[in-house]
Amino acid sequence: MGALTKGLNVMALLALTAVVAFLAVFQIHSSAKIAHLNNELSTQMKSMHDLQSSLNQMQSLVHHEENEIGGLRKFVGSKFNFTMQNIDAIVNETQTTLNEEVQKVNDDVSSQNNFIAYEFAGIFAVLGTLVFLWHTTSHLRDMNEPFVQRKILAILWMCPIYSVTSWLGLVFTSAEPYLSMIKDFYEAYCIYTFLSFLIAVLGRGDRNAVIDLLAGHADHMKPPLRLCGLLDGGKKYDDDPRAKAEAVLFQCQLFAMQFVLLRPLTSVALVISNALHTGSRDYTSPQFYIIWIINGSIFVAFSGLVKFYHLVREDLKWCNPFPKFLCIKGVVFMTFWQRMVITLIASTALENRFEDDRERREWIQQAQSFLVCIEMLVFAIVHCYVFPVEEWQNDYRPKQHKSNIVDNLALKDFAKDLKYIMKSRKARKRALNKMNREKVRTSDLYLDEIELAQQTKQGGDDTAVRADTQIEYTSEHSQKSPVSSDEEYTEEDIDWERLEKYMKETYKEEDKQEISTNEII
Repeated sequence: MGALTKGLNVMALLALTAVVAFLAVFQIHSSAKIAHLNNELSTQMKSMHDLQSSLNQMQSLVHHEENEIGGLRKFVGSKFNFTMQNIDAIVNETQTTLNEEVQKVNDDVSSQNNFIAYEFAGIFAVLGTLVFLWHTTSHLRDMNEPFVQRKILAILWMCPIYSVTSWLGLVFTSAEPYLSMIKDFYEAYCIYTFLSFLIAVLGRGDRNAVIDLLAGHADHMKPPLRLCGLLDGGKKYDDDPRAKAEAVLFQCQLFAMQFVLLRPLTSVALVISNALHTGSRDYTSPQFYIIWIINGSIFVAFSGLVKFYHLVREDLKWCNPFPKFLCIKGVVFMTFWQRMVITLIASTALENRFEDDRERREWIQQAQSFLVCIEMLVFAIVHCYVFPVEEWQNDYRPKQHKSNIVDNLALKDFAKDLKYIMKSRKARKRALNKMNREKVRTSDLYLDEIELAQQTKQGGDDTAVRADTQIEYTSEHSQKSPVSSDEEYTEEDIDWERLEKYMKETYKEEDKQEISTNEII
């Protein structure tokens, strides 16, 4: 047992010795290996150090190159920016110069066009004013009816006022709204003056004479509007033609006068609205309602004029009031609707021509002013024929016939002769029948007288002789007279003078029937 233990211990000792020896040998080998590795590591570290030095050198070179490249880039960039700035400045300067030259050329062309328009419109305005002065001086030289001709002179002033203010509005566009106010004021005054002119022609300054004249037309005169007595002057005209005529005259004057008072107010309101409200002109704008008020006032004023004209047109027929009325109405309505058409054209066909709404409105104003200058010359010439001086001369007689190309060809005479030939036989027959009826009526009258004489005869010889004489005369007359209107005369029995007289009367009756038929049509 003890030997076994000793043997195990010896074996353990030997194994431990072997392990120690192995560890010693392994340590020696490991130390050599580690030393070799350390040498290699030192070599590698030296190589890494050399490589790091090379990298540092390369980095310094790269950094230096980057600095040089950055400096070069900055230099090139600065040079490029400077060059581009110079190029941009040159291009901008060239473009500005070109635009200035183009604008200068456009301004020169526009100024030339405007100058031509100013000159052309000015020529027409001057010519219209000269025609007005000649016409006015003609009235002043022959002032036979001062009360009437003063009204005419006031109406004639419309042409120069319209033409001069329109020309000034064409040249000074900024003042055009204020110049239009002058035209609006005189337009309203001229409408009332025309009504005063008609009244002056009828009464020669006597209002009662005009009322008496209107009272003669009371049977076909429409009663005036009452409106609690405000529109008829508070007059009661029931079964009183003169009171009715006075109420109608008052209402016609009131309708015209309201336009004289309302038009300046609406003109001022329209100018203020255009200055304060420059937006769209729809139903939300004040201009929309102002224009409606103006149109309503114009309608009321002209309704009064038309009503008065229809009442007295036959009394004023000798002075041709209808062309005079058309001159007044033409200026007012033509200028209004002409501006509407120009506005429509500017808003549709020429919409792309204008840069903004202000330029469009300025073009509309200039076009309207230019056309009015031309048109006023035409109206001034028309006034010379519509308001002639000869009408107010003492020996004036209205012209019954006006020559035209139809009259120059004698077509009316041919038609008249043809009509005469076609109806002459019928008229002659009617005239003969009328003569027969008259002779039969004459015979019956003589017979009645004889019968009356016989009834009242009181036995006197003279009375009997007169009765016998009447009987003999009547018997002879009865023998010559036809007993019936159906019998016709022979050529020897016809009284040609009386036949011609009856034929003229027949023609007059037929002409009256034709005239009444034409009036109805």
